[in-house]
Amino acid sequence: MTRHRSSFLWLAAFVASVPAVAVAQGGREVLAVQNNGPTPLAMGTTRGVSVKRLVVRGAIVLSGRGTPGTNRAMPPEGPVDIVIENGIIVDMVPMDPVNARGYGRDFRRPTGDLVIDATGMYVTPGLVEMHAHLPPKDNDLGPRGLDYAYRMYLGHGVTTVRDAGNGAGIGLLADSRQQSAANAIVAPRLVLCQRWPIPLRQWDVGNTPDKARVLVNEMKALGADCVKVSKSPGHYPDVMEAIADESNKLGMFTMVDLKISESDARVASNAGVRSIEHWYGVPDAALTGSQTLPTDYNYWNELDRFRYAGLLWSEADKQPERLSEVIDLMVKNGTNWNPTLTVYEDNRDLWRAMGMPPKESLFHPSQIAASPDSGAHGAFKTEWKTSDEINWKRNFAIWMKWVRTYHERGGLLTAGSDEGAIGGLALIRELELMQEAGINPIDVIRVATTNATKALGMKDGCGVRVGCTADLAVINGNPIDNFKVMYGRGYGFYGLVPRAEQWKQGGVAWTIKGGVAFDAQALLREVEWYVQQERRRTGIGALTPE
Repeated sequence: MTRHRSSFLWLAAFVASVPAVAVAQGGREVLAVQNNGPTPLAMGTTRGVSVKRLVVRGAIVLSGRGTPGTNRAMPPEGPVDIVIENGIIVDMVPMDPVNARGYGRDFRRPTGDLVIDATGMYVTPGLVEMHAHLPPKDNDLGPRGLDYAYRMYLGHGVTTVRDAGNGAGIGLLADSRQQSAANAIVAPRLVLCQRWPIPLRQWDVGNTPDKARVLVNEMKALGADCVKVSKSPGHYPDVMEAIADESNKLGMFTMVDLKISESDARVASNAGVRSIEHWYGVPDAALTGSQTLPTDYNYWNELDRFRYAGLLWSEADKQPERLSEVIDLMVKNGTNWNPTLTVYEDNRDLWRAMGMPPKESLFHPSQIAASPDSGAHGAFKTEWKTSDEINWKRNFAIWMKWVRTYHERGGLLTAGSDEGAIGGLALIRELELMQEAGINPIDVIRVATTNATKALGMKDGCGVRVGCTADLAVINGNPIDNFKVMYGRGYGFYGLVPRAEQWKQGGVAWTIKGGVAFDAQALLREVEWYVQQERRRTGIGALTPE
């Protein structure tokens, strides 16, 4: 893939040392020029650019749309000029030779206050992260961890993030949600789910249907858009039904992380739960009895939990007709399935996770230094055997087969990473894993964009179409040929080009949120700067060259 180079000249309004994009004055067209380069940028350098009329010129469009009642997506179309006014797509002008020939001599291409030359680039709807855990202030990610996470998302084309029960606190994130909506901060749109119950780990709270309804109202008053039920009394079937019912009455929705619990996917789907996360609950619902576990098994010992979770799909798949019935029920009830494949991938290949190339410059040092910790969720690998990885490889193959089956039968499949710190990177990896599952990459784009906005009830988030909100990712490469072109700072080309030239390759060039244009690679240069500052502060990790 050859990096696109603009054929336009810088206008006098641009000064090379000034990273902000100028906008048209006196009716003159101004070309958007990226502030890309090999070195970091101080955090806070980059801002979104808002203009009355924005044109994305010459793009190949992956609309994220398709045939109603199916998961069949539209193929690429282009080149197309996309005209955006006041945050809405108002026109799409085909510029291919056949259409352009019919326009006549007086035709002039659309222009605007700001023009992004996307010749040779692909435009998709903005990606939607359906399962994030955004960081609180002053946590392991340092004093600006939330700003770091937001830039990681926007830098990878993510325009909306659903926080699945946060450590940051509903108050802090509700403020971020408001500021993001007003474009007062550099951040994606936020959909906030309050984790059940409040306070966590106190199982006498909300443990009856009547108490549950009261608690849902309290969450609504706090500013929650939705309720995230984790391992708690919310998994009692009668309580789960009350949560879902009360949430629906209040215009909220319920998502569940089922784990091993009294409620499986059949119970949750019939209760009116909107979204099932991960995969627990789906294979469980196909078992005629309990999963085969050793007699000294303890669910709260996370090594036990994840070791034997690697055998669950194999056991359930012995009765494919029962699994098929569970899948059909979820499709019939319109239950969204958000598998979060990527967060489990290190179970099948731990060394791959430990050696990921983006750790070089985009990972916060706390992520690099992570080690087994029996007191930290997910840090359970005090030992991890060849047999465990083999079991998880088999587990993934069966899991992926049923994810593909759910998709092929018309299920509302979405993409999420279960990450906070590296969510943008991890979400791109989720797209790769869905392709590995056998889903056409054209359909994967739909899964990660308009399927998600449908699941969230965002009616104006209808893809790349006239009348839809202008949430877009302008990608320097063809993602359906190679999702790796979407990795920021050229990490999809790591080891394929000289390291000093890597930044020139691939990546999301522009992320457009509601018509506001963000220089995606500049935001990731700010990530690199913050990572360097944090490495100095913590003394962890080698510094990358400045």
